[in-house]
Amino acid sequence: MIAFLFVLGRTSDLSYLELTSRFENCTRLTPDVASVELSTGDAENPKALLAQLGGTIKIAWMLGTIPSLEAPLLARYLLDIPGIRSFGISMYGDAKSLDPEVLADIKTQLSEAGVHTRYVEAHDGNVLSSVVVAKQKVTELIVVSTGSGFIIGQTLAVQDVEAWSTRDYGRPFADPKSGMLPPKVARMAVNLAHSEVLHPTSEVLLDPFCGMGTILGEALLSGWQVIGSDQSEEVVGKAKKNIEWLTKVTGPGPVTKFFVSDATHVSEHLPKESIDAIVTEPFLGSTQWGDRQVKNIIKGLEKLYIGCLRDWVKVLKPNGKVVIALPQYAVHGKTFFVKNVIDRCENLGYTVVHGPIEYSRPQAVVRRQFYIFRKK
Repeated sequence: MIAFLFVLGRTSDLSYLELTSRFENCTRLTPDVASVELSTGDAENPKALLAQLGGTIKIAWMLGTIPSLEAPLLARYLLDIPGIRSFGISMYGDAKSLDPEVLADIKTQLSEAGVHTRYVEAHDGNVLSSVVVAKQKVTELIVVSTGSGFIIGQTLAVQDVEAWSTRDYGRPFADPKSGMLPPKVARMAVNLAHSEVLHPTSEVLLDPFCGMGTILGEALLSGWQVIGSDQSEEVVGKAKKNIEWLTKVTGPGPVTKFFVSDATHVSEHLPKESIDAIVTEPFLGSTQWGDRQVKNIIKGLEKLYIGCLRDWVKVLKPNGKVVIALPQYAVHGKTFFVKNVIDRCENLGYTVVHGPIEYSRPQAVVRRQFYIFRKK
């Protein structure tokens, strides 16, 4: 087994859960860094592994530990790396900015050893962005504070920001009202639907609120056979076009099917116990409301989601999963949640496996709480 560091993205709790669903030997070192013990096979291609994950932005090889941030201790790691043209140091956990004198000493020691290189400084905070590391071909050391010392790693792969951006903004149709999950978060949700492998080539995933097809697209790229449905024929048509565009960009994928249906009646269109997982961001409620209407909106959403879960249990295979983003409204210091949905899960035939795991943008009124349910 080989030790690696996985640097988590902004949705760090969701990112870490995604990691734990994929790797058993996973330990969270800080809020934004986890260590993972990988087998030789998994460790052979960090770039390919990183492309499978939505919530990890860097993978680094764990080089060792040091008791303090002294120039000779850090320089020795850089001297062991051949062909350095530029280097940078990113600090995680409680590690603060590197002392300028320590950095100057590192440069001096590299120069005296015949290594002539330039230092790339982080533009924002103590961390180099994935874009800078990739574009400037930076040899990056990752420094993680552990309280008793520092773990040192060398970055091997960074997230392909352009690929994710293309899938988000380059597709033919995008409608914030019909699916607002970005592809990275959609990929995390898809990966949470399966706990053994990231390429379930024979398994079937359903999104009954498919919107523009973001979840379906990320599931296709992960090897799932996918089925999408929505109550709007127009929306389904746009999702189809987006998936057709995706397969032209990335190549043909597994089977894709679509149908038009209310999400509470998908069982009328699918064989009994034919679906391995349901991954979805359902209708989260109207944003056109006054303060007094929030409770009524929550009641309406609870009725919708309970109706969905009652119907979905018919098409899910035994032990099949539902990964769903449920809304929490934040209004004038108060929060409102669809609590009745969680309270009714057992009676509807499900067990709550995980949740809540929050994903929300800063200052968002409607925050997403991810839950994972398993059919009994």
